[in-house]
Amino acid sequence: MTSQFLIVASLFVGCSMTVLGVWLSSQIAANQLYSRANSGALYMEGFLSRHVQSGETGPTVSTESMRELDQLLMTSDLAYRIESFRIWRSDGLILYSTDKSVIGKKFSSSNLEDAFSGRVVSQLEFGHNDEGQTEPTSAKPLLEIYAPIFAAGTRNPIAVGEIYEDATDFVERRNVAQRKTWYLIAAAAVSIIGALYVVVHGASNLILTQRTTLERQLIAANALAEQNRELRQIADETRLQSAKSNEALLNRIGSDLHDGPLQLLGLLILRLGDPSLDKGTGQTSATRTNATLEALSPQRIATDCLNQLRDLSSGLVMPEIEELSLEAALKLAVDRHRTTTGSHVDVDFDRLPLTVASSLKICLYRIVQEGLNNSFRHGNGIGQHVRATAEDGAITVVVSDQGPGFSASAPGDGRQSLGLLGIRNRAAVLQGTFTIGQRKGGGTELVVTIPMEGNSEYDAGT
Repeated sequence: MTSQFLIVASLFVGCSMTVLGVWLSSQIAANQLYSRANSGALYMEGFLSRHVQSGETGPTVSTESMRELDQLLMTSDLAYRIESFRIWRSDGLILYSTDKSVIGKKFSSSNLEDAFSGRVVSQLEFGHNDEGQTEPTSAKPLLEIYAPIFAAGTRNPIAVGEIYEDATDFVERRNVAQRKTWYLIAAAAVSIIGALYVVVHGASNLILTQRTTLERQLIAANALAEQNRELRQIADETRLQSAKSNEALLNRIGSDLHDGPLQLLGLLILRLGDPSLDKGTGQTSATRTNATLEALSPQRIATDCLNQLRDLSSGLVMPEIEELSLEAALKLAVDRHRTTTGSHVDVDFDRLPLTVASSLKICLYRIVQEGLNNSFRHGNGIGQHVRATAEDGAITVVVSDQGPGFSASAPGDGRQSLGLLGIRNRAAVLQGTFTIGQRKGGGTELVVTIPMEGNSEYDAGT
């Protein structure tokens, strides 16, 4: 980037300085020429004005004045500086010239009009042809000056003096001034480019350093994000595995209760139900008619214990829903409730996914199961309704009834509080939300929303 900038800056500064140099050189040459021309004009006015007399037919130069001019141009230092000299009349007639052959002749010159208007006209030539000559009088640089000659005491031009002055010294001085100008411009251009290069080089190094730092920070941030993603996946897997382990533990406890105590109690009931003599009292069971003794009999106690253990076992053992879809599993929970209680339950399932994580399926099954049990217990099973929908990346389950109403903060027995707490905990494990409150129009409404992200078989890594 620095080299590219250096090339572009060099081209831009170089072009700008070239234009500036050309303009300054032309200004220097023009100003020097103007200054030299004005000096020559003043000189001509000083020694020529007295040699030009005004006559009836116009300005004239007397014979005596011509001799004086010839003598002046031959004997003075002007002989070394003046290449040729003329005095013009306004109509182009030459009144005097160092070339005697053109005196009294008329020639046209574009510079006479400007000079007769009172301006000094000058130009630099390399050799010149005087009117009437076929070959240049000189090949060296000459400064041609046309200067007005004013009448004595006025500013009215009566004639124009023309001088061809040796400009060798003038050209040398001009060239020296122009070279110095170009040297200064070149030095300024190099200084500007150097300063710009130093600034841009420093900025480029700073940008490269910051870019390297940002790339390192980006790599570190990406690594951290990847690590966070892996940790999140591990956390999701751990959470789902924990939920699965919890359900497996409950299943094992239920199976152990069913296969152990329940089997023994069943055998005890069969043995106690044998119509033989009571080993403890020596009486048959038929003779025991006392109500209190009947309530405290081993058979009655064992039967009650068996019923309670059976209820507990059926609540713990998870039904076979692994192969069922989510909608089928929720329908199973509703059907079991209908069979157990004989109550009516309306269902409304909309856009439920076919495949979800087993832990999510079991969680929603338990929520519907516990919600319907609470609805039947506290709402008398009136207007029971289960609605489950999937939208905006989450599954929402609503269990409601039209009973007398229920407040989550109202006092109740320990079994009720434990059931609601279980629902809340199940939802929290899967990063869901749980609310329960009064339903519009009367009754109770339980709402659970669980996100599907992180709770699918793919997210769990299964």
